[in-house]
Amino acid sequence: MKLKFIYLTAAMPLIAAMTSCNNDEPGTDGGTEKPVITTGAYIINTGNWGANDGSIQWYDIDKGTASSDIYATSNGKGIGDLQDLCVYGSKLYAVSSTSSKIEILDKEGKIIKSMPLTMSNNKPLEPRFATAGDGYVFFTAYDGTVSKLDTLSQEIVSSVKVGDHPEGLSYTKGKVFVNISGYGKENTVAVVDAKTMTKVKDITVLLNPYTQSIVGSDGFVYIVSNGNYAGKDGLEEKDYIYGTLQRINPDTYQVEELCNATYIANKGDKMYILYSEYYLPERARCFVYDVKTGKETDFVKFSDIPTPGGIAVDPETEDVYIINQPYGALNDIYVYDKDGNKKSKFEAGQYTTGIRFVTE
Repeated sequence: MKLKFIYLTAAMPLIAAMTSCNNDEPGTDGGTEKPVITTGAYIINTGNWGANDGSIQWYDIDKGTASSDIYATSNGKGIGDLQDLCVYGSKLYAVSSTSSKIEILDKEGKIIKSMPLTMSNNKPLEPRFATAGDGYVFFTAYDGTVSKLDTLSQEIVSSVKVGDHPEGLSYTKGKVFVNISGYGKENTVAVVDAKTMTKVKDITVLLNPYTQSIVGSDGFVYIVSNGNYAGKDGLEEKDYIYGTLQRINPDTYQVEELCNATYIANKGDKMYILYSEYYLPERARCFVYDVKTGKETDFVKFSDIPTPGGIAVDPETEDVYIINQPYGALNDIYVYDKDGNKKSKFEAGQYTTGIRFVTE
C-alpha cells in the first residue's frame, strides 16, 4: 500500500554521452574518482491513473528550461504511464506499470523497441522499477520477479522469483538488491546473483521497503522502509514504525538503521532527505544526513514546498532538485544550491516522480 506524500515545443538537443542510471555503482579510474560533468536531466512524469498522460521531459541545465514531452514529439503518441526510467549507455529504458511494457528508446525518446509484458495467463506483468549494470537492465514486476534484459540483443534472457510485490532495486558488485514490500506487509530485501539470476539471500529490514534503493558513493546500498504509516487510526504509538533510511553492506549484508526518511538523494558523504509521515505532519523535515558522522543538518524549510514528492541532486554542481507534487495539476521542480538557497523553479508534467541526471 502506498499513501501519497503529504496529501496524497522544442525537441531535445543531442547529448554527447549518456552514462548514468538512477542507482548505478559509482565508477572509479585507477582509484581516483572520475570528474563528472552533468549535461542535463530527464524528468519522469508518471501521469494520472489510466489517463495516458505520462511523459518524459529533457531539462536543459544551462538554460534552466524543460522541454515538452520528448516521447510524444518523437513517436506521435502518448507513452501511457511512466513508472520508471533507466538511463544506461546510449539508451533509455522506459518502464510502464499499468501499461505493462518496457520500451527501449534512443536519447531523444524515439522508440527502438517496444516490449509488451504479460504473464502466462495473459494478465499484465506490471513492471515496476529498473536498474542496470554489466550490460544488462534488471527490472522488478508484480508477478514477484526480477528479470534480466540483455542490452545488446534487446531480449529478456532470464528471471527469478524474489517475493511479494518487489519494488525499487539497485545493482552493485554483481548483485541486485531488491526491496520486497509485500504491498506494505513485508520487511525484506532480496539479494540476487546477477550472473546466475538466482536468489541468494533475504535480508531483514524494517517494514515496507518501497521505492528507494540506491548505491551510495561509499558503495553501500541505501534503502528506505515506509513503515506502518505511524499515527493512523487504531495504531498505538508503541507500535509505530516510522519511515527509515537503512544502509546495507553489500559484502556482509549487515543492516544499519540511520535516520528517518521518505525520499533520499546522495552526493559524496551527504544524503539529502525529505521526511514526512502522512498522519504526523509535525514530524516533516528536509535535511542533510552525513553518512560518516551521523550528523543531521536542516537544509530547507519543509513548509516552503507545498507538496514535496521527491528529491534529487546534480552529481556535478550538487544543486538539489525538490519535486512539488500537487494533486491533479502540473508539478513543479524547485532548484536549490548545495547550501539550501533557492535558485529557480520550473514546470514539469503530471505526477512527477523522478529525475535522472545525465553525465559525461
